[in-house]
Amino acid sequence: MSEAFVIGYDPGGIGMHGVVVLPVERHKGRWIPRDLKVTAADTLQHVVAWVNDTCGGGRIVAAGVDTLTEWNSGRGGWRPADKWLRRTYPAVRQSVKAPAGLRGSMVMSGAAFLKLFEERFRSDATRVTEAHPKVCYFALTGEKASWSGDREKMASWLLRELTVGNRDDICVADDHRFDAATAALAALRGLNGDWTLDLHALEDVDHSGRVRFCGPTHYWWPDPPPPP
Repeated sequence: MSEAFVIGYDPGGIGMHGVVVLPVERHKGRWIPRDLKVTAADTLQHVVAWVNDTCGGGRIVAAGVDTLTEWNSGRGGWRPADKWLRRTYPAVRQSVKAPAGLRGSMVMSGAAFLKLFEERFRSDATRVTEAHPKVCYFALTGEKASWSGDREKMASWLLRELTVGNRDDICVADDHRFDAATAALAALRGLNGDWTLDLHALEDVDHSGRVRFCGPTHYWWPDPPPPP
């Protein structure tokens, strides 16, 4: 069996493209991480080269991306997933922006990443999921993400969640790498069936404005807490 990988990507500016590769192996029906490779790339071109070089001829079984994996043709580009997140987590609702108002690096580099890997993802049957790392951190811990004040705690939490421990040779040095690794965590959780909620498949909402530009994707999310 060829090697298998879960990858994560966080679009950014020059030198701030967070990207991770998580080598995984199949054990008792689950994908188990063996390692975590982390970097911050200068450009998207470097991201693509680094991922392809690191994964080699192995199979990318899942990818998590901190970017829009589908658009919406409605007002402001608001999607059902965005509205759900703002409604479900009011304490961090301002972290969920109107898609039409997002930074160019998020929208352009994210879409370009998905298009550049489109052929490989199709060949590898990659399960692609959108992620929102900072809101996801709040959903899982009940604490607002503050990298400047809590970087050590956030990095340690993430490595524990990925079950790769607190090894000295793994450095989540900035929030771009944190976001990329948290996106990979979402991909891993969805791949293993731990998270079954898919914000791109919410029921009883209007999906008529959906614009899929890179094929069907997921938005795997942990089950929300019950209402008070």
